[in-house]
Order: sequence, then structure tokens, then C-alpha cells
Amino acid sequence: MNNFTCVFCGRKLNPTEINKKATVCQNCFGKARVDKIQTEGFLKENFTKTWSVTLFKNYVLFLKELGISITTICRHTSKVLQVLQIAENELLKPSNINEGWLISTLEKIPNSKGVKSSLFNFLIKEGYLSLNADEGILTSIREGLKQVPKGFIRLLEIYFNEKMELRNRQVKFNARKPLSLLTVKADIEIFVRLVRWFQINCKDIESWDTVQQEDVHEFLLSLTPKHREIVRKDLLVLFKLAKRKRIITHIPILDIKSRELPPTIEPLTFDEQVRVARLIKISHYEQSLECLLTTLCLYHGLSSSHIRNIKISDIKVDQKAIYINDRPPVYLSNDEMVLINEYITQRSNIRNVQNKTFLILSSTLSEVYQDRPINNAFIARKVKAFCGFTPKSLRITCFNMIASNFGPQLLVEGFGLSLTQASRYGKLEDYLLEEQIRAERNFIKENGT
Repeated sequence: MNNFTCVFCGRKLNPTEINKKATVCQNCFGKARVDKIQTEGFLKENFTKTWSVTLFKNYVLFLKELGISITTICRHTSKVLQVLQIAENELLKPSNINEGWLISTLEKIPNSKGVKSSLFNFLIKEGYLSLNADEGILTSIREGLKQVPKGFIRLLEIYFNEKMELRNRQVKFNARKPLSLLTVKADIEIFVRLVRWFQINCKDIESWDTVQQEDVHEFLLSLTPKHREIVRKDLLVLFKLAKRKRIITHIPILDIKSRELPPTIEPLTFDEQVRVARLIKISHYEQSLECLLTTLCLYHGLSSSHIRNIKISDIKVDQKAIYINDRPPVYLSNDEMVLINEYITQRSNIRNVQNKTFLILSSTLSEVYQDRPINNAFIARKVKAFCGFTPKSLRITCFNMIASNFGPQLLVEGFGLSLTQASRYGKLEDYLLEEQIRAERNFIKENGT
């Protein structure tokens, strides 16, 4: 076995390479891979825009200059290839790349944690990211704190400093989702808003230790019900901090369990669902685009962002399926396949369609030479005009019907919802309990006891 050597460099193959019956060592294989990803053929096959090609080539050169191993270069470039492909679809130009977009994109790509550091440093070197990108947010927070009266400022400064210490600690230990500065800014804005409200409506309150429970409740009642619960929880955190720091002697707000608010959008009634279904069936050919959009919302629970990013290559005709990022595939019925075929036929009449990669297209002149997804407003306008309901109400109807008939667990496994989202359409424990009761009743009926 020790006589096995690489056919290129002559290095002895390791036992793993020999077991795989390889004739080339891992290092030579990696070098060939790195050479291949820099060829014009590979770049044309994987990219559609010049700026993304330039960025990818420069990134490979950047890694070579760092002197890291060939294996690491292969691993990093495969992840950055996916990042830049997503960038082509979601961004108009490389200057639109920012820290928030980059972090959210890397989270979508499996095992991409190791590439973050090199990619960030490369983009900083290229001038697309700044080391002081957060400075604008920090400046805004500090400017807001300057407007706070003397009796209230100390607590807010303590809160801000503690949150910054938490964020810095998370960044230091490479936390997957460090505390966002925008979150800190939003919290500070809520507290500043409360102080301003005190200045206008409760002029006798000059510091935190004179705030009473009825004052806070009166402020909360001035907010909308949906916003009120969020603000209440933020204020509870602030007042607990104030008591711990001995700025106040009591917490002027009740520490109660968060209440579940009633839904702001109700699902369609059964009669309304029947009317929409009939409308889709009789309008297959006259309004194929509107029918397709409505079908994807009502029957498959797709959001506008999911629909707008569907590409022609995502449709697998032989499997009767559409593959969607971040959720299980959408499997189509025969009627839906007919509907897609009809829309594809009408889509072929749009100018420059041969250069378009997305399924849903706009026929306006401003979009003729742009290969980019339509916006959410386009989908909302088409669906609302067609059936009289918004895409969101149709999506909620879909999830509500699935949960009521098959249980909310199916929303997690079949539609890609989180457990928190699925629980809004039904309690997992309640459904399992009902299933157990039904099974016991069937057993008793069958056995006659």
C-alpha cells in the first residue's frame, strides 16, 4: 500500500485516498479545482453578471495572497460562489452589499460559518464594506440620548452600555446571531418616546423614581394593541435593570405572561374559498398569470418573496414540483401543471424573454432588459384585482385549513414554518390529544367494549 503515489506530484497517498482508489492526492485535486473555477467556461456557466465574475476572481486571488491551504480555498470559494449567485438575483450592483444582507445570506448556506471572516475582510479591502459601518447607527443612538432630560438619562446610558457589552462579547466569541445595533436603537427610541410622553402628559414626573404604574399603563394605552405588548416587554426589561442598579425602588409595571392577541387578518370563510377556487378554474386561459399567483398563495402558502424568486430552472416537470429555497418543494396537481404551461405560453410573448431566468415576469417597458425578480407590490396588485383578497390572507387561509384538518405539525414538516409560526394556527398538544381520543374511541367501537 505504501507504494501508491500521486500521478502528478509523486507524493505518497494516504490510507483514505488509497481506500477510495484515488490516483491523485488531495492537494493536487484541490489545485485542479482552483484552476478550473478561474476558467472562462466555469465563470460563464455559474454567473450572469460581469461584476459578480470580477468579485469571484478577485476573491480567489485574495485567498491565494493570504497563503492559506488549497483545501481551505476550495471550501471557501464554493460558499462564496453561492453568495454571489444570490447577490445576482437580489442586488442590482455590488455597492448594494451591506453587513446585514451578507449575514442573512450566509445563514441560508449550510456550513458557511468559516468563510465569514475572509469574505468580510475581502469586501472591506474592495471597498464594499466599511470597518465603521456601524458608526452611523451608534451616532444616531447617541444623538437621541442627548435629547433626554437629566433625570432620565443615566438609566438609558446604563442600558445602552450593557447592551453594547453584550454585543461585543457575542462578537468576540463568534456568536451566530450577535445582538443587532438596530435592535438596540429601536429599544432606545421606545424609551425616549416614553420620556417625551411624560414631559407632555405628566409634567410632575422628573425622574424614573417618581414614575407610577398608572402612568406607564396610560402611556401603553396610547399605543396600538399589537405594538403595546412589544413595548410593555421592553419597558419591563428596562425597569428591572433600573431596580437592580438601585435607580428605582419598585417596578412600575406588572410582570405578567404575554397575552396572545387576536389575529388582525381572518382566514377566508368556506364560501369565499369556494368562490376563489371557481374563479381560478374558469379563468385558466384568460388570466393565467393571476390564476397562477392566486393558486400558489391559496393552495401552497407561498409568500410573495417565495413566488417572485422562482426561476424557470426551479420547475421540475418530471417530478411535477417547484423547488423553493428555505422550505420543502411545492408539488403540483395536473390542473396546476396545465396552468403553468398556459402561463409559459403567454410568457413567451414578452420581449427579451429568452434572457429572463425568473418564472414570473412583468411586461412593462422598464423591465424589458432587466433580469431581476418582480416586486411584492406587483403580486399583491394582481392577486387583489383578480380575487378581491390579498396574498397574505390567502396564505393564512392555507395554513389555517391545513392545521385544522391535519394538525399544525404538518406546517413545520411540509411547509417549512417554524414551531412558533405553526403554533399560531393551532396548538400542537391539543391536536395530538384529539388524535389520541379519536384513536381510543375507534378502538372501543371496533372491539365493542
